[in-house]
Amino acid sequence: MNRSDISGKNVTILGSQRSAMGAARLLCHFGAKVLVSEFDADKFDADKRQILADIKAEFEFGYHSPDVLESDFVIVSPGIPENADIIQKIRAKNIPLYSEIEMTSWFIDAPIIAVTGSNGKTTTVNLIHHLLKTGGYDSFLGGNVGIAASEVLMDSLGKKPAKPIFVLEVSSFQLDNIETFKPQVAVVLNLTPDHLDRYPSLAAYYESKLGMLRNLDENCIAVINRDDPELARHDINTDHTRFFSMSSPSGGDVMLAEGVIGIMRDGEWSPILPAKALPLPGKHNLSNALAAVAAVMDFIGNSEILAQGLMTFSAVPHRIEYVGKINGIRCYNDSKATNIASTEVAIHSFPQPLWLILGGKDKGGDFTTLISQLEATTREVLLVGAASDIIETQISPALQTRKVETIEAAIHYCLDHGEDGDVLLLSPACASFDQFENFEVRGDHFRTLIQSHEGWSM
Repeated sequence: MNRSDISGKNVTILGSQRSAMGAARLLCHFGAKVLVSEFDADKFDADKRQILADIKAEFEFGYHSPDVLESDFVIVSPGIPENADIIQKIRAKNIPLYSEIEMTSWFIDAPIIAVTGSNGKTTTVNLIHHLLKTGGYDSFLGGNVGIAASEVLMDSLGKKPAKPIFVLEVSSFQLDNIETFKPQVAVVLNLTPDHLDRYPSLAAYYESKLGMLRNLDENCIAVINRDDPELARHDINTDHTRFFSMSSPSGGDVMLAEGVIGIMRDGEWSPILPAKALPLPGKHNLSNALAAVAAVMDFIGNSEILAQGLMTFSAVPHRIEYVGKINGIRCYNDSKATNIASTEVAIHSFPQPLWLILGGKDKGGDFTTLISQLEATTREVLLVGAASDIIETQISPALQTRKVETIEAAIHYCLDHGEDGDVLLLSPACASFDQFENFEVRGDHFRTLIQSHEGWSM
């Protein structure tokens, strides 16, 4: 499919969240006849109706009409699972089904750098975006990072950028329905268990992630973490693979050597920046920085520019984000940690006595893996949300746990019982959808509660 095939096509978009609304806007712009079909009426408010009316898109909510099954093709929102009844009906009629990221790629006439993996995606795409802007490129950032790729593309159309590059964070859900999606640079950071509430097996989840490499050709580069054991097991190694590593004996194209980040080109070592100068805490962020350098090194060859970009990067909201101190207790927002492996990374960042807020919507993970990480430093695990019973069953009595109704109650309990020098960490290891629209809303809520508390300071 390409843009010349779109005009006059009958297209249904399933869902009405950010990516769906962006897809509707983009497809209407290129002349498609668009129907937005939202089964959950509670998600379809007056603002959405007005937006769709303004772009002359049809819409329905509370049901999926027979019109859906008369579409030339369908765009499915990432939150709709494969086993949904409407998806099965669409497939039964052999109607093409695409993700929003696939559809958007049809209209992008510029290099795409796409990043996937179980953890670290948001920090890495933001860092890539920052490095490119530092190097003089017109970088456009979108995807699973918070702004739909289709919205980013629409916003770029009137700007006529001189050196455009699209940097996209891509989830497994977005990769489930790709056909031709082919980034010029495809970065896979790691593979750890996640989304087992959606996929029939861990292998199926990994297969979805690695699907981003399916269409790469000789003009594309796959950037792979050589330190990740699961990626090593899949043995991803072609003439067009670039590796980054902090510790592998095999080294990498971008690696850490004697405490210095650098690039190996044609057997020549080119140092960029001492690791201690990177303004991001933790080994995981050092690995993310290596991945970002590996992703942009074909666009930015100057080591001084790369060093400048690395040194001037600021931390990403919701990812081990320091939000202030109350009565000597330092508070961190890690709401982006929606799986267990991501929470493990956050825990490793704090040797201080820890109060950990866990919980939300369970994704089928094994919380017992956290026990060994938490036993040494954790004062108490504060459990919130729908998964609190499941988590308590798995980690108690090995750890001291307490169920509370809300994040606000967890904060108050910690402040009442914590001590000067302790750390309060919101790192839920769960999705947010039981109590919040998304992880950003959850993290913003936590930050606001902390920064509005009496005695707060930075």
